[in-house]
Amino acid sequence: MAIATLSPDRPAIWPVPAAAVLFAGLVLVDTALEWEPPFDALALLALWCGAAMAAARQAVRARRDGLPRRAVSLALLPLAFLVTVVQPRLVMGGVQSLGDHLHFAKGRPSYLAQVRALADTGEPKLLVWGWGGFIVASTSLVYDESDEVTLPPERQSASWKARTEHTDLACPYGYRARTTLGGHFYAVGVGC
Repeated sequence: MAIATLSPDRPAIWPVPAAAVLFAGLVLVDTALEWEPPFDALALLALWCGAAMAAARQAVRARRDGLPRRAVSLALLPLAFLVTVVQPRLVMGGVQSLGDHLHFAKGRPSYLAQVRALADTGEPKLLVWGWGGFIVASTSLVYDESDEVTLPPERQSASWKARTEHTDLACPYGYRARTTLGGHFYAVGVGC
């Protein structure tokens, strides 16, 4: 008698919550920004790799035992891990964006109060807060009333460049406006 007839071919459930918990962990690491990346993120990715290997092993066993639904459901976790490794921007971009939104929401009233308290000089207001990061890769929150932070350097005005002179935006290695947070706020990845 074949093994498939002894046990029903039910999909495995554990890979879905495992992937969700690991993704949520990456989001929380990025939200806190009080970490030393890439170490916390690497620990979570190593945990994900271990779970993916266990799922792959079980998927192969389920396929060999004639349980195709279970094999496919188990193969989803290693496939998700493989996509994360091969195309990290797909997953990590979503992690960063969600983390930026959550981190900003946590301090939004304080940021808005600081913007309102800034003296009106006739120039568009610009404020930069360092959120933290690791050696040469950090994140800053930028309030830019002119929204020039999103423009390429050749299109930014001389007055805007002068206002950014002593901020993280003047980093010689550049920056990348990675998340638009609304109301002239941006999360910016800084190269120094």
